Amino acid sequence: MIEIPDYGEAVKYDAQNLLVIAPPGCGKTELLARRAALLIPRLSPNQKILALTFSNKAKSNLTGRLVSVLGVERTRKYVSIHNFHGHAAEIVRAHGRTLGIDPQFNMPDKRTQSDAIAPLLDGLSENVAGDLNRRIEEDLRNAKQRPNSDCQVLEALAAHGITQSAEIESARQESGTIYYDDLLRHAQRLIRVPEIASLYRKHYGAMLVDEFQDLSPQQLDLAIRSCEQSRTFVGDPLQGIYSWTGARPIDVERRLRKICGEPVDLGVSYRSSPRVLGLLNLVSVGLGGQALQPKDPNAWFEEGITVGAKFSTGAEEAAFIERASGHILKKQPSATIGIICRAAWRRKPIDAVFAESSLPSTRWDLAVDDAGIIELINDATTRLGGNPDLAVLKTEVLARIDATDLDTAADVAEALDHLEKLATDAGSIQAALMQFRILDQGDTAIRPGVHLLNAHTGKGQQFDWVFIPGFEQGHVPSFLAKKQSEIAEEHRVLLVMLSRARHGVILSRADSLISKKGQPYSTRVSTWANELRIGLITDQVGLLEHVARMPEQSS
Repeated sequence: MIEIPDYGEAVKYDAQNLLVIAPPGCGKTELLARRAALLIPRLSPNQKILALTFSNKAKSNLTGRLVSVLGVERTRKYVSIHNFHGHAAEIVRAHGRTLGIDPQFNMPDKRTQSDAIAPLLDGLSENVAGDLNRRIEEDLRNAKQRPNSDCQVLEALAAHGITQSAEIESARQESGTIYYDDLLRHAQRLIRVPEIASLYRKHYGAMLVDEFQDLSPQQLDLAIRSCEQSRTFVGDPLQGIYSWTGARPIDVERRLRKICGEPVDLGVSYRSSPRVLGLLNLVSVGLGGQALQPKDPNAWFEEGITVGAKFSTGAEEAAFIERASGHILKKQPSATIGIICRAAWRRKPIDAVFAESSLPSTRWDLAVDDAGIIELINDATTRLGGNPDLAVLKTEVLARIDATDLDTAADVAEALDHLEKLATDAGSIQAALMQFRILDQGDTAIRPGVHLLNAHTGKGQQFDWVFIPGFEQGHVPSFLAKKQSEIAEEHRVLLVMLSRARHGVILSRADSLISKKGQPYSTRVSTWANELRIGLITDQVGLLEHVARMPEQSS
């Protein structure tokens, strides 16, 4: 790899196609924003930069960084920022008639396919239903992750799928519905039409792609065909944790190396304390990556902290995390605290504790905790008279957002589902909405306080403090990981969770948990405990003592 000791040199690296390996905290988003500033003067008249990312939160982070570097007007004028499905939706909207698709097609809901599968699962045991659901989704995904026509999708399912998968797809085609994965498939088919590709390549004079390791070959093909000059791909193969969505980090990196040549390698962390980096490096080096160095080791109080904690029960673990979070926020009111579990089921006792806590907390898997979504629903409710029908309210809210913004549409649908349940007890939609706090997030993606989330949700985010509960076999790594490749990906998931932390990280486990049937059962420590043990400098008592020594934040 090309060693670039000065981060600024990577920004100015003069190459038609640039591949950057950016491990956690090495300034990936800042690099993209500064690359945009460099590329804007090179654009031809009326050209823009296409910036592609994966989620609303990642899109928000990148937008914020671009605005901080370019300003609002230059960002709006020169950069188009899209999720991959948003970019695909625009292509299909504009050129779908080429494939016989009505440009006014109904935008797919992320859950439409799941809703179609659900009747096939009725009456089956939980395990059998879960296996069948995963198999159908895998069949459909595999058949659609290439530029197949509808007929070719059915042929692929007949050759490699199960009967139920073909039934779901046949019904979809008969109804004319477009599922979420169909958007990328149709967009890939369209962008392979030379005349259509030429339009996008003339419009986009440069491209920035965030998190290349999360791309499927289909998404990479869509990106490459949308822009042919000044392309920058930034990411980290060791953070590739989305194989279940079709991501192929090894294949994608191999193709990008052919296109871009040897990558620029960033090795200085701008995010994490020396202690956190020490722990992170144990995992990174074990996975074949490089050891990161802190940008300014002396800038961290006591060089940060890493903690290993053990509790008798999940309830005790949850109570301690809430108490420790309170101590941190009392000393540092502006601190951000991420409580990250590998899977939602392991976070239940923690969610329960924070539901009763006075500490400010946000559950990232509840869209209604998103201030922007609440404001959209509130405004629509006011316009409709205070207690509208849910279907009418949904139509009104969706009319106010970009039709191609599928992630926001999905968040709105999820929020309204949750709101409907609350309204039954509250008496009205308006009364239910009043139960939620709308907090101004300002210009930051993450506001101060506690954030409850899962590993995949938190990718691309950062917190001053990170708690990782459930460092137990069956959770970290997941009991669902059977193959060696799946275990390796679970190892990368652990790396991603650790890498979210700035000042301190706390790994914890419980000796006993409660099953779904209400019975206690014993746990075993994670298989990676020995790997990390030498990087954990203290226990839960040492954590509280460290917090007590921290300087109080000035008001």
